[in-house]
Order: sequence, then structure tokens, then C-alpha cells
Amino acid sequence: MIRDTKQELIETKQELIGQIADEVEFLNRVYHVEALEEWQKIDMTIPQIKTLALLENAGSMRMSGIANYLGGTMSATTSIIDRLVDKDLIERDSDPNDRRLVMCRLTNAGHRTITRFWRAGTVRVQPFLDGLDLEELEIVLAGLGLIRRESEAFYESFNVVELESEAENSVPQAQDDPESDT
Repeated sequence: MIRDTKQELIETKQELIGQIADEVEFLNRVYHVEALEEWQKIDMTIPQIKTLALLENAGSMRMSGIANYLGGTMSATTSIIDRLVDKDLIERDSDPNDRRLVMCRLTNAGHRTITRFWRAGTVRVQPFLDGLDLEELEIVLAGLGLIRRESEAFYESFNVVELESEAENSVPQAQDDPESDT
């Protein structure tokens, strides 16, 4: 009987996780469709946005780590970085410990751009939340806080140093188009 109860709890938990995932997918679709116009104003490719998001989290990173993250070659990554440097969104510097290594980091304009990217869909949340009463808003906030807590704990284990060491030990696959949707 205990085994059945434990199995039932596991199944119920999985069902709830599936339902939550469905709701998150729905919200992503709504917010992304609504945000497309704003994203188009940013005028960047997906690899460029991925690079800005990576550097926002990493702070400063070597080109090899960026190439590994994007899954492309160094030449394709250099092309992406060159375009972002031309837009004044990224700065390149030599690594102070090894002048042969190139370090990349966001400029102030890069920080503003990636913030604008993340906020593109969130401004459309207000009308949906206006229909909720105070108790419902508190429930939503508490639930989102729990998800954020678990997300932060999960991603805290993500280590950019590991990403860079993987890049040193692997040869990325070539890409035909350096601006492809990697």
C-alpha cells in the first residue's frame, strides 16, 4: 500500500509538472508573438542575441568559450563578434594573463540591448495581471518565486570555466553560415 501511495505521488507530481510546462509553453507563445515587433527593432540574429545573453551571465569570456557555446567554428564566432563590436555591443580585449587570448564582454550599450530584449515580452504582462484580484496576484507571485528559486539553484551549477575548457578540448563543427540560427 505504501508503494502504491508513493507511486501515486510520483505520478501526480509528474502530471502537475506536465500541466505547468503546458502553461509555461502557452505563455511563451503569447509573449513571444507579442514581442516579435520589439525584437525586430533590435535587429540582431539569434546567434548574436545568444552571444549577448551568454556574456551577460559570464561577464567576460574567451572567444573559444563563445564558439563552444554557439556550437560553431572560431571563424564563424569571430564574424558574429565582429558584427557586435561594429554595433558597439561588445568589446574585445587581450587576456591579461595570455595576450594571445581574446576576451569579450558587453559594453554599456550591450547591457541595455540585452535588457531590452528580455523585457520585450514582459511589458505585455500587465493587461493579463490586471484581471486578477490581490489574492490571486499573491499566489502567482509566490509560485513564480518558487520557480525562480529552483531555476537559480539549477543554473548556479552552470560554470563558464567548464564551457571554456570544453572548447579547448573539442573541435566545433563547421557552419555554412556564421549567422545561422544555432
